[in-house]
Amino acid sequence: MKILIYHWNSYNQKDVEEAFVKTGNYITILERKTENIEEDMAYVYTVTDMLEQQKPDMLFSVNFFPVLAQACHETGIPYVCWNCDSPLLAMYNNAVFYNTNFIFTFDRSNYEEFKNLGVNHIYHLPLAANTEHFKNILKCNNTDIVLSKYDISFIGSMYENNSFDRIASSLPDYLCGYFDGALYAQLQVSGGNILEKLLTHDICRQLEEITDYRKSPDSFADIRTLFSTTVLGFKAASMQREFYLNSLAAYLQKTLSNKHKCFLHLFTGSNTDLLPFIKCHGKVDYNTEMPVIFRQSKINLNMTIPNIKTGIPLRVWDILSCGGFLMTDFRIELMDFFIPGEDIVVFEDAYELEDKAGFYLSHDTIRNKIAQNAYNKISKGHTCQNRIENILQTISKEI
Repeated sequence: MKILIYHWNSYNQKDVEEAFVKTGNYITILERKTENIEEDMAYVYTVTDMLEQQKPDMLFSVNFFPVLAQACHETGIPYVCWNCDSPLLAMYNNAVFYNTNFIFTFDRSNYEEFKNLGVNHIYHLPLAANTEHFKNILKCNNTDIVLSKYDISFIGSMYENNSFDRIASSLPDYLCGYFDGALYAQLQVSGGNILEKLLTHDICRQLEEITDYRKSPDSFADIRTLFSTTVLGFKAASMQREFYLNSLAAYLQKTLSNKHKCFLHLFTGSNTDLLPFIKCHGKVDYNTEMPVIFRQSKINLNMTIPNIKTGIPLRVWDILSCGGFLMTDFRIELMDFFIPGEDIVVFEDAYELEDKAGFYLSHDTIRNKIAQNAYNKISKGHTCQNRIENILQTISKEI
């Protein structure tokens, strides 16, 4: 097939492009970026002209872009996307209903939501591993890799610059107190998201009166969706990560593994002033440094942002792709692919995180076996190439 791919800086962009080539397709890259993914008619006309000239079999992008959907709708060319973010606010746009769309999304709850809204060509497709890509990176760095260099590692943002902290002082005391309670309640929930449900009709009405959310005329995202994701979701993730990391670091201060002191390492570009017992490092490069750290760590942590309700985030697949040992919070879709205690380790609160971390730090053979089990499993059936083949097979039946 001849495929035009919209190129942007998503983490898995390169993996997807390589997978299309490996499955025998000819790809060309759409490098020019849109200034507004929902409202940019000049860009729509540009893409429309390109589609009419090149006549590709499809236009593909990582994540849904309404302007791309509109251009494909105008030309009758299939628009295919694979969402790696959830929820994706751009999906709450009338362009999502075009019959030329073929939308794949990794979070099953997100798939069910839009299926129920009447979106025809929408499919559930988990994210994927790229073992070959990371194998090559690790091979290039082989002489620099020191196994078990780090006891426990987490790579990611602390979300300290979130919208909630910026607007909290301007909220009425009642709302601020209510949201504090809602955020605390969210921290008590393992593997779920209750924030949207806690935004009652009365709370949403008050938010509409005091906030100024600007959205496209074609957007049908309501205040409940916007506020629960862009404001409360990131604040909850910030609170969750700070609490879990500080609790685990404090636990490690009094824990010995094979008679050695253990440490928690954080690799982030975020402010770390509120993380006193953690060994903090700077932000690392996704392609060159991250895989090495995953491989060098006895335990790699994943903490999923509450916005992802059921799906498996990309960090999980990336850790396992490097042969890393994974400890993750719970999401129901993990059970579709992995067996806790055999492929991965799941924790549901800070106490379980501490207890299991202490155990696996002291049991190298068990820990290494679990990591190898997961690596073997994803290498055989959950690579990016497997997913692209799935996309192509699905579309071939529909077109």
